[in-house]
Amino acid sequence: MLRRVREPGPRGAETEPAREVIRSLAVLPFENVSRDPAQDYFADGMTEALISELARLKALRVISRTSAMKYKGVQRALPEIARELSVDAILEGSALLVGKRVRVTVQLISARSDATLWTERYDREIEDVLDLQSRVAETVAKEIAIQVTPREASQLAKRRPVNPEAHVEYLKGRHVAEAASPQAIELSLRHFHRALELDPKYAPAWAGIANCHFVRAGRGMAPPAEANAEARAAATKALELDDSLASAYAALGSVAVMDMDLRAGARYLERAIEIDPGSAGPYVSLGRLYYCSERHREAQEAMLKALSLDPLSMLIHTTVGDAYYYAREYERSLVYYRKAVELDPRFDGAHTDLARTLEALGRFDEARSEYEEGRRLSGGVAGPSFGLGHLEASSGNVAAARRILQELIESRSHRVVSAWGIAALHASLGDVDESFRWLDVAVE
Repeated sequence: MLRRVREPGPRGAETEPAREVIRSLAVLPFENVSRDPAQDYFADGMTEALISELARLKALRVISRTSAMKYKGVQRALPEIARELSVDAILEGSALLVGKRVRVTVQLISARSDATLWTERYDREIEDVLDLQSRVAETVAKEIAIQVTPREASQLAKRRPVNPEAHVEYLKGRHVAEAASPQAIELSLRHFHRALELDPKYAPAWAGIANCHFVRAGRGMAPPAEANAEARAAATKALELDDSLASAYAALGSVAVMDMDLRAGARYLERAIEIDPGSAGPYVSLGRLYYCSERHREAQEAMLKALSLDPLSMLIHTTVGDAYYYAREYERSLVYYRKAVELDPRFDGAHTDLARTLEALGRFDEARSEYEEGRRLSGGVAGPSFGLGHLEASSGNVAAARRILQELIESRSHRVVSAWGIAALHASLGDVDESFRWLDVAVE
């Protein structure tokens, strides 16, 4: 139980014992007590599931998975971690899967006092793992006396047995997908499809497939129209099976935004946020929708909300930078792009975004260096090349710009290269007719 604090009341009377006020927490990566790295997917999956369950509670701010997982294997004092994440409490624990038995130990720790507020051990069959996750979230909510709405209470109390083999494949798919490389996404898809072979009605696996196809579209791994259509179909199937799945609504919303159906996109994303207010992803997609429609202040608010939920995500730092970039507040965007590079210097997108802002500020030499670093790191993604080509055209180095343009056109024979990007680069070089021709290709 939580520690009680007694304070003298009026005329020496004692007041009711007071609880520590906890309105925000972080779930740190659960320890894989099997010591077998092949079981990391299970411990990480339990961490992610508890984050997801607790994030549904509107009265509680829960740090998203990306930031929480930064502390995997890190030996740091818990109050220090809590300060970095600006939370009142830490939930940590361990997970073990042996055959079809699951053992999970969890403890809630105060950020201020470093005292253990509550601890419990659970032993269950793997069929009951979803029920176990809900029970832990329900107990945490009671222990910290957080306000739980009737709908949230009903969701936590819902009994949800699971096909154990399908669930294991799903967890493996989620675990692998975090790498976000083309190889990781393809492997993740195989795990999700295997889960559906075992249980065709397992809705989270359909949502996982939807998200993989959306990433394939965004990363140039497949023609966007084709990949987004597959994402839409999988997300729709997920919702037919479970209409309370926030990740499926978020996938539909993200695809709708990419298709420029902004009204439908907003509707789906707002529904995802209503179901799961603690997930950063829908806020990012909603922010993109806003800056696409020139609603810059709302875009910035949405992106900053995402950042408050996932403060160590380099990707979300770039999206906050985008919200300021498209509002032409270049100096402010610079801060977030530089932080993204600091968080992960290997991320080509952060270097490219930083270059774009430096170019807008007229700092061409710095911009060129960042574009080139983005090209080096990208492994074939065309974005940094488009940026560098535009920079060369803008700074009068026409020969270099045309050389890059020709490379991009030739690359279309063996990988996805944006026809719109080629049109934009032709426009930068004053090739009006060619620009319109490539825009026609992009529309098709």
